[in-house]
Amino acid sequence: MRRSLVLIGAGSAVFTRGLLADLISATDLGEWDIRLVDVDGVALSTAQGLAERMVAARGAEGSISVRGSTDRRDVLPGADFVVTCVGVGGRPGWQADHEVCQRHGVFQPVGDSVMPGGISRLLRTVPVMVDIARDVLELAPDAFFFNYSNPMTANVMAMTSYAGAHDLVGLCHGMHHVQRHLAAYIGAPFEQTSTLYAGINHLTFIYDFRRSGVDAWPEVRAKVERELAQPLDPADLGDIFSEATTAWNNPFSWELFLRYGAFPAAEDRHVTEFFPQRWPRGAYYGKTLGVDAFSVPEILEWGEERYQAMARQADGTEPLDESIFERSSGEQEQLVAILRSVSRDSREMFSCNVVNNGAVPGLPDDAALEIPGVATARGIRPVSVPDLGAPLTAIINARLSSVYLAVEAAMTGSRDLAVEAVLADGAVTDPGAAAELTDALIAAQLEHLPLFR
Repeated sequence: MRRSLVLIGAGSAVFTRGLLADLISATDLGEWDIRLVDVDGVALSTAQGLAERMVAARGAEGSISVRGSTDRRDVLPGADFVVTCVGVGGRPGWQADHEVCQRHGVFQPVGDSVMPGGISRLLRTVPVMVDIARDVLELAPDAFFFNYSNPMTANVMAMTSYAGAHDLVGLCHGMHHVQRHLAAYIGAPFEQTSTLYAGINHLTFIYDFRRSGVDAWPEVRAKVERELAQPLDPADLGDIFSEATTAWNNPFSWELFLRYGAFPAAEDRHVTEFFPQRWPRGAYYGKTLGVDAFSVPEILEWGEERYQAMARQADGTEPLDESIFERSSGEQEQLVAILRSVSRDSREMFSCNVVNNGAVPGLPDDAALEIPGVATARGIRPVSVPDLGAPLTAIINARLSSVYLAVEAAMTGSRDLAVEAVLADGAVTDPGAAAELTDALIAAQLEHLPLFR
């Protein structure tokens, strides 16, 4: 059986490379027509060239075809699967958000979901995602529709409410990564562990963690308390690429665990951004968020270096890196597993960002939540999470208020609502300062904000 998959935002070459590597290796999934879309012709050419070289390297030309287009409407008709991985403004836009926020005294380690940098990304991304969703529903109404674009929560909510994409599922590697981290923390094989959780993307609370069916939290708590009682080694803090598993690698997340009995995904690099009042001017255990703790310039440089290496492989300047065909743990890993579960109707469980619709009591029905979901041949079926508890539900509700304001601002071009969203976020509490920062971010990103011109 031959199926088609449209990847919108294929210029995000790291994701494209990982997805193609996994699909080429997953011979059990059958034959594929891969349709790559990006509005940036240069980035599209890089992604397509790399994909074609990968297919040729494994002799998979007969089972996998690749074509590219700068117009998604050309390749959407009849698609079986649609995946969005769009970053409006790319790395330059991300860097501009980072620099503008720092000039206004706001320091954040990521800037893709919340705080003023995340709101800026939301303003330029949400209208584009809504337009994409409308095209998908018109041209590929029966396709399985998955989104990886950030800010995840806002994008899923907007594409559902403004475009009617009710079967849309948002996917993020963060929960999968943290589940594996928790297993490694107690030295347990991942397959022996299980979790229950609910929240919003990048702030999802794992409130139940078991090893072979037995509550593992007492074991975790004892280890955390022992490790945090030891003196802090600054080298343990804020390393984006660290594989260590001590409590001092994510002290704030473990503090929340000790206080609430639930561990937040996706750990300190993301979770600190949801509690900005606790980190004035980014002060984080003797370091500064986004500077020497989870450095934004470092991650941007790393991303650019990876992209340039892939561009050289795509045009033949460098030989293809054959290690890419080894088992990946990147963002696309969960997607391939979902494709397998959907194809076989094996009904495996995954973390999914979907509209609540009553799955989690106490949270708005139209809010996009990260909760367990079962991948079936009829689509992703969310699992009810009735026991998140009042304290954690209150935290999530508080964080959603800024999202609602910012989505409305993005879809209407309202500068005033954007200012209110920044105030509701909590990183800036002075109305005048919030207005100045919002205006500076809009000015820096104006080419991507047609509704604000």
